[in-house]
Amino acid sequence: MTIVEFLNARLAEDENAAHAASPGTGGPERARADVSAKRGIVEEYTATYRECMDTLNNGDRTAADEDGAWSALHAWRRALEHLAAVYAAHPDYDPAWKG
Repeated sequence: MTIVEFLNARLAEDENAAHAASPGTGGPERARADVSAKRGIVEEYTATYRECMDTLNNGDRTAADEDGAWSALHAWRRALEHLAAVYAAHPDYDPAWKG
């Protein structure tokens, strides 16, 4: 299981829990907004990863280096590791994801 698959599964669980949450301080709306924000981070990582892999597949690593795609990919990956750390007690969590 990749970190992206892991986070998407946990976020789906969180979203389901948000629908069942009772209104209160933030309630389900805040929980859904939180899930949406985290999904945005996962999506940004995925898009940057694809960009870097496309560049590699085209044999032009230099282009990705020049536009900072590799640095961006590393930064997004670190963000995913921090998001995943919240779920460290989950049996599918991979300790290799610790930053």
